[in-house]
Amino acid sequence: MDLLNKQSELSIDLFHGTSTLFMDDIIAHGLGGFNPVREWGLLELSREVFAQTELHLRNTEIYLVKANSFRLMTEQVSGGRFNWQHGETYVSPSKQTGINYAVNKRYGSELLTYTIDFLQALIEKKVKYVTTDLFMRYKKIFGLIGASPSPLLVQVSNVPLSVLRSEHGEAPDHNLEEMEQVLLNNPENYQDYFQQTNFRLVE
Repeated sequence: MDLLNKQSELSIDLFHGTSTLFMDDIIAHGLGGFNPVREWGLLELSREVFAQTELHLRNTEIYLVKANSFRLMTEQVSGGRFNWQHGETYVSPSKQTGINYAVNKRYGSELLTYTIDFLQALIEKKVKYVTTDLFMRYKKIFGLIGASPSPLLVQVSNVPLSVLRSEHGEAPDHNLEEMEQVLLNNPENYQDYFQQTNFRLVE
């Protein structure tokens, strides 16, 4: 099984896990055509929310369990096997990876899910800055707090190699070499080997 066809497109499908919250935008603009991190100012809000978290939630369960991960997201840390960068669209050759992301990130975005979780905790604490100033500046995101979107799995076929990068934004050569070896040696159950393989979709 060849990884690329004659048009330099992947011969296997790629998967993206998100939520129905973004389904209309994906249909209208294509996968990756709408960037909520940029359009909604999500990263800026997340940093303000984390600052308020440090002030008001230090002794709470949510802080003890999730604050370190949330901090890394707000700092956009990337390196090694961790990638806390957001605002890009990621796809995986593993269907299970897409499913896991869609099911475990209920708003279809890791950064959005964490930001809303901490927002809810701050609102419950009646933090005035959050319920007044932040609310006025980020009404769109505050309006999502009561939403109940469903998991959504997007499957894309014949993806051109030219629109793919590694998860960290470099050329995808290393991913492709590993995938070719797996397809050569395990063509029947290759998806099991690809669960940690992700690409950044740049168009």
